[in-house]
Amino acid sequence: MNNQQYIEKWLDGTLTEEEKAAFEKTEEFKSLQRMDAALKHFHPKSFNADEAFGRIKARRQKTAKVISVNWSMVYRIAAVLVAGIGLLFFLYSNFFRQTVNEVQYSTLAGETKSVTLPDNTVVTLNALSLVTFSEDNWSSNRNIKLEGEAYFDVVKGGSFKVETSTGTVTVLGTRFTVKDRPNFYEVICYEGRVEVKASAEPVLLTQHDFYRETGSAISKSVTAGETAPAWMNNESSFSSVPYFEVINELKRQYNVSVQVKEVDTLQVFTGKFPNNNLTTALQAVTIPLNLSYQVNGREIVVFHDK
Repeated sequence: MNNQQYIEKWLDGTLTEEEKAAFEKTEEFKSLQRMDAALKHFHPKSFNADEAFGRIKARRQKTAKVISVNWSMVYRIAAVLVAGIGLLFFLYSNFFRQTVNEVQYSTLAGETKSVTLPDNTVVTLNALSLVTFSEDNWSSNRNIKLEGEAYFDVVKGGSFKVETSTGTVTVLGTRFTVKDRPNFYEVICYEGRVEVKASAEPVLLTQHDFYRETGSAISKSVTAGETAPAWMNNESSFSSVPYFEVINELKRQYNVSVQVKEVDTLQVFTGKFPNNNLTTALQAVTIPLNLSYQVNGREIVVFHDK
């Protein structure tokens, strides 16, 4: 669902609880709140139409020719127009100018979504992710902000930038993924070349290279030759990834709470789990490490098998 649909359903009062929670995280919702606050504090300057009419009438009495006009009515109308123009300027400065042509797309837990940008570049979002971009001058300013994880199939053209809280990825035309989660940042190049600017010096990736930051550890290596991320085929795949990120991805895909007891979450995990079968997924991330789990509704506990 795009932001316009969110706003329409919000105005109609038909948002579900999940949709409302997702909408309240967007910039559009924050802008609507700013607009509401702005209207509450807007007070146009006072205008005394009778006093203004008296001054103009005194001047006009000095002229030789007088045209009969209801000036009192004219200046009362002018007062309304002045107030209206002031209100429009105030709203533009504090609301419309900040949100014009800004587009956002987001996903819920366990959801993926493909979005086509103005240049036909395709962005596919993984679960609990958000992209924001401006349609203004897109052909000469292809910049997009990402929270979470997304796969990009970029149409060749000018510079294309993906900005996250951790770093910036710059390309011309290529296919790659960017994943920016708490304590985990990863860029994988599937085709072409990408430049990564994050915590270290800029790094150039070519086909099948990846760049990863986990806490203070930084690494650059080569993938097994995949042509696209596994999650686009309803799987989550990991290669020497800290166990805490495996558990976090499980939570994002199934919208569950997972508690890990007395398990080294910094140990690395290599493997995969399906995104459409929770039981199989739990077995896939516990059995290889000799771990067990218990399920109580949507709460899961992972622990060492005694």
